[in-house]
Amino acid sequence: MNSCAVNKAVKLALVVLLVGFAAAAAGAAEHGGGEHQSLYTLLAEKPLPLLRDFLWRLINFGVLLWILIRFAGKPFREFFAGRKESLLKGVAEAQEAKTAAEKLYSEYQAKLAGLEAELRELEERSQLEARREQERMQLETEAFVAKLRQQARQMAEQEVLAAKRELRDEAARRALEVAERLVKENLNDSDRRRMVENYLGKIVRA
Repeated sequence: MNSCAVNKAVKLALVVLLVGFAAAAAGAAEHGGGEHQSLYTLLAEKPLPLLRDFLWRLINFGVLLWILIRFAGKPFREFFAGRKESLLKGVAEAQEAKTAAEKLYSEYQAKLAGLEAELRELEERSQLEARREQERMQLETEAFVAKLRQQARQMAEQEVLAAKRELRDEAARRALEVAERLVKENLNDSDRRRMVENYLGKIVRA
């Protein structure tokens, strides 16, 4: 047994000694007729019975204490040592768990901050792409409208040219009919031919 255990045993023995002495005095007081008497009065009046009872109690306690130290001291020490080790291990595990939880919390905080930054970047990119798409659609619409206008203008010009050709052909046909009728009625063959040629030349130049 180490010195620490011996000191604890001595202190415990002294405490029990005082308790046993007080108990012996109380027992003697009860046997003394039930009257309240002080410890000094009992020692003065009945020293031997009190000491005998005290010694008997002390011997019983000493035997019990020796038995406990002899047979149960090591198991008690091992139990308390194991209990202490278990408590220290539990404290260490709790500290490790706390450290791991704090680390995990920090990691999640960092991931959350990164996720918020990614969301902001994605939102900005989406807005930029939406503006670009809107501008592209606007340019395509303007180009399509300009193309339609150009096609309509070309079609109108072609229709105007076709109408002019039809009018010119119709005028030439009627002029030819009139010229033929006049030539037949008033001119000879050479005059008719010359007149028709001049008229047709004017129409072609027009």
